[in-house]
Amino acid sequence: MKTQSLGTDQRGGSELKVTYSSAAVYEEGRHHTRLWELYNAALELIKIRITFFVGMSAAFGYLLASGNVSGGMVLPVLGIFLLSCASAAANQYQEVATDVLMHRTSKRPLPAGVVTPAFVLTFILILSAIGSTLILLTGNLTALVLAWLAFISYNGVYTPLKKVTPFAVIPGSFVGSFPVMAGWAAAGGQLLDARLIAVAVFFFIWQIPHFWLLMDLYSVDYERAKFPTLRLIYKEAAISVLIYAWMIALAISSLLFITSGVVDNLFGRIGLAALGIWLALSTFPIVQQSVDKRATKAAFMKINVYVLAVTLLVMIDKLMRILVK
Repeated sequence: MKTQSLGTDQRGGSELKVTYSSAAVYEEGRHHTRLWELYNAALELIKIRITFFVGMSAAFGYLLASGNVSGGMVLPVLGIFLLSCASAAANQYQEVATDVLMHRTSKRPLPAGVVTPAFVLTFILILSAIGSTLILLTGNLTALVLAWLAFISYNGVYTPLKKVTPFAVIPGSFVGSFPVMAGWAAAGGQLLDARLIAVAVFFFIWQIPHFWLLMDLYSVDYERAKFPTLRLIYKEAAISVLIYAWMIALAISSLLFITSGVVDNLFGRIGLAALGIWLALSTFPIVQQSVDKRATKAAFMKINVYVLAVTLLVMIDKLMRILVK
């Protein structure tokens, strides 16, 4: 216990005192600090910036298939998002031993000791159960299977395979296609629809330069953790050309949006063409300055901005058509 003087009572001249428990104050402060740590750890575990986009791509697929915005999209999109969060946390659970060795990942919740493996495993199970239940409540088993295929392709294929070869990104890139396919299926769309195939191809191709740019940007870190990188096979100039070729392929694949009917108006076509030209021109410095990591970092940011812009372009176009009806 601790006593603190609050001054003198002017009427009686006696000193006013208050007694409190310093241990209780300390415990309360520590409790609030710990809750804040767990909140931040949860956001880091689920990689919110990435999983938010996964949820958005699921909504994109649902909107394309249904042709309208309704309350029916809430449960499947939220379920797909939560399964994506579980997948992100599972990836950190799987890679804690290598995360410790890499500067970029050493401060993640698990290697930093903010949370325990048991906590993360429980967190994964809860997110997986809630996400799966929400999708099941829509009565669409196909959407649930596709959402789980995204989980499996990332955690069961890409994560272990990237310890063997830098080309693990190719089979692992299906993780980009499955969420939009799950959203499409949740709206009752047919999986062999040309529009879905076009969108799935676009998101698949995006993942390949996305992962390779990240690997090239942090190649020293990856090699410190004993991950094979493209630098062990090719020279920097060749790596830059290879990655840039995939970015051009991504821009070209957006033309499938036109041929398949995803975009069928002049505004959308001009927008897709303009964005593709912007991507090609703005990322060309990685070829000219292959050893400059600033060019690599800029290309990494721009390719993700490009995909987001294409997604928003199509979604806005569809929403405008719905409002005009």
